[in-house]
Order: sequence, then C-alpha cells, then structure tokens
Amino acid sequence: MRNRGRKSIASLTTPRPTGKSPRLNPPACLTTAERALFVELIESTDERHFVKSDLPTLTCYVEVVALAQSLAHKSKQRAEWREAVKLQMALARSLRLTVQSRTDPKTIGRRMPDVILERPWEDDDMSPRHDN
Repeated sequence: MRNRGRKSIASLTTPRPTGKSPRLNPPACLTTAERALFVELIESTDERHFVKSDLPTLTCYVEVVALAQSLAHKSKQRAEWREAVKLQMALARSLRLTVQSRTDPKTIGRRMPDVILERPWEDDDMSPRHDN
C-alpha cells in the first residue's frame, strides 16, 4: 500500500533493490589494454553471467587474450602464440564464452536462413552422359 503525503528524505535516499546484480570491476593488477578488454567483455555479456568467484579466471582470460594479440604478428614466437591461444580457448570454455556454450543445438538449425543451396551431385551439367 502506498504512503500518503510527501515522501521523506530517508525514503528517497534508501537504496531499493532493482533485481540487477552489480557487474564485476576490473582488478588493479591489469594493464590499461587488459582493463579495456575486461570491461568490454563484462559489458557484452548478460549481467548475471559472471559472479564474484569468476574474477580470477576472468582476469587470467583477459591477460591471455592480450598476450595472444601481442604475439600474433611475431613470427619468431609462433610456439608461444599457439600455447596462448590454446589456453585462451580453454579459459573461454570454462567461462562459457564459446558459441557452443551459449546456444542450444536444437535452436541453431532454426536460426539458419531458408536458402536452398545447390547440391553438386544434382547438377545436370556434371552428370555422366550415356550415349546409345
């Protein structure tokens, strides 16, 4: 039931639950580039996707992404780049950032466009001709 009359200052300043959980903040140990990646990742996902216990894994993921990006164009460090990418993929899976973890396999087919592609085995020009 609503209160009648003017609202008190206490009722105006009391925080009210909105149902939204606060988003994670980047830790201080991250560089500027890593911090930007962290914020971009947090803002691109649902607010309920990450919880406070994900922070160490998420921090590790952001550091590995930055490392893989820095090693990508260095031909002498190809082995290190490969290892960084493997670790990046493993962390992405554990954080459920991959496409497979975000979608239900049954709905992927429904999202496909209704385009009928030509099948090479049904092409009339390619079929063998039998001359009698």
